[in-house]
Amino acid sequence: MHELREGKGRLKTIEPPQREFDVRFRFNIYTEITIPGSHGVGARFRSDGTVESIDGRDIPVGTYQLEADDGEILRVKNVGLNGWVIVALP
Repeated sequence: MHELREGKGRLKTIEPPQREFDVRFRFNIYTEITIPGSHGVGARFRSDGTVESIDGRDIPVGTYQLEADDGEILRVKNVGLNGWVIVALP
């Protein structure tokens, strides 16, 4: 299953020093449902995306909290070379 999440929001560092960025983001989320025998159903996801500072500032590699304008909060990670992933879904 494929889901697209995109919009604007505020990106906040998790580790000191505290920094914030106003950003535009877009993530593709792929969810895989597994049925391992008769022991129940499981799900796992992977994602890829982009996060860009609205004012053009560089965003260092690291893990951040993304607070979307619609109220959703995601934990995301800049893995370098303009690569972003979602670390945790709500």
